[in-house]
Amino acid sequence: MKIYVMRHGETNNNLLHLISGNKETDLTKNGIFEAKKAKEYLKDKNIDIILSSPLSRARITASIVADKPIIIDKRLNERDYGEYTFKRKKDVDYNKFWNYENNINQPGESLKDLFNRIDSLITDLNQKYPDKNILLVTHSGIARAIHYYITGIPNDNDLTPLQIPNCSVRVYEIPKGVIQ
Repeated sequence: MKIYVMRHGETNNNLLHLISGNKETDLTKNGIFEAKKAKEYLKDKNIDIILSSPLSRARITASIVADKPIIIDKRLNERDYGEYTFKRKKDVDYNKFWNYENNINQPGESLKDLFNRIDSLITDLNQKYPDKNILLVTHSGIARAIHYYITGIPNDNDLTPLQIPNCSVRVYEIPKGVIQ
């Protein structure tokens, strides 16, 4: 199974440097342009299945790049940031929030719960579509969690070094039946 993990296009909250979490924010004109550019990149990738987060910024991005029906999967929804939602990263303890072992008593969804959600998603995809090319249109936090789920959590447990730009696509190959 080959998984293409794509973050949605730029949003109004991205421009304001606000954490949106699992709340809605609109795509900008540039975000729509980024999605159109991503469509060009993906056109020869032989995508068999497209899944998207239910949040509009991901759904609209998916609809721009899609040439087939889109499956909405709530497991691709952005992480719940709790009281950090709509705050600036610089105004929260972002490093602690994204440290796998030190993410205790932080607001919102724990990293362990997030990784369980990703495990459920990847396990299901591997069982249902082991020989397919799958595009997941999602959010930076989910793309980060998928990356570390597949590649492993760093020794220092810090998940912040990986930055996921808008409409960037990361590719992972998962052998049939091989999941963590």
